Amino acid sequence: MANITNYKIELDAEKVRKFGYQVAGHPGVLEADDGKIVMKPLDERELQFYEGSKTCPEIQPFLATFHGHLKHTDRDVDNAEEPAEEKEYLCLENLVHGLKEPCVMDVKIGVRLWDIDATPAKRERTIKQANRTTTVELGVFITGMRVDGQPAVDRGWCAELTSATIMDALEMYFSAAEQRVSIGFRKQIARQFIKGMTDLMAVLEKTETRMYSSSLLLVYDASRQRHNDLLLANPAASRTSGNSEVAEDGAVIRLKAIDFAHSHWTPGQGRDDNYLAGVSKLIELFSTFA
Repeated sequence: MANITNYKIELDAEKVRKFGYQVAGHPGVLEADDGKIVMKPLDERELQFYEGSKTCPEIQPFLATFHGHLKHTDRDVDNAEEPAEEKEYLCLENLVHGLKEPCVMDVKIGVRLWDIDATPAKRERTIKQANRTTTVELGVFITGMRVDGQPAVDRGWCAELTSATIMDALEMYFSAAEQRVSIGFRKQIARQFIKGMTDLMAVLEKTETRMYSSSLLLVYDASRQRHNDLLLANPAASRTSGNSEVAEDGAVIRLKAIDFAHSHWTPGQGRDDNYLAGVSKLIELFSTFA
């Protein structure tokens, strides 16, 4: 019998299952509450970052909603013969919930990825890994991607991308919007992502953090039906800074900073130029599609 020891939220343990839209990061992510909640294996530093974010309301629209943490005891969802094990999880908003044809991309941000307390060996290993990807040259690294209706693109394929071929990956990401709706729809999605990233940068300019090896998760709905339904419902709809909203032509995008296992609130140390430079570069790359 599955069991959940609850800290801050109520979940039905019998409905916990493997998360089907993970495109990057460590395995073991689950979903619950009819797909509304993602359960991510708990990392103490990441928990501290989410708890600390409560004192910075300006950044909240750019983070997945944090619902607390809990213990969940169940058998391995991939191997029912394994003995039950109790684990702790962070409970976060599922950013693909409610979308008909979600297209997801995870982009690691910044040239520097090692943490402030990394050992010399860890730092050297991280630098070598970064040199093998677009991290050092561009300050961004696509770690995973999934276009609705197509197999997920894994980290191995992404690691082979260069400063030239990364544009091919972005073209693949936006392809569903263009093919299923229109070129104008693709351009509007790209513009809305750029607007969201610009708004995020404005907040981070005044926020004292260090977000090493953190990512931006970018999601849009490529559904022509949803696009048309939203237009009929509200032709003049527009999006609000940072939130999951309806763009002017019916696009639905979600843009959130994620993965804070190496992130810190750093009062008195100023802005995070490493992260800001990476977001700026991603805006530059996206402008080609806008």
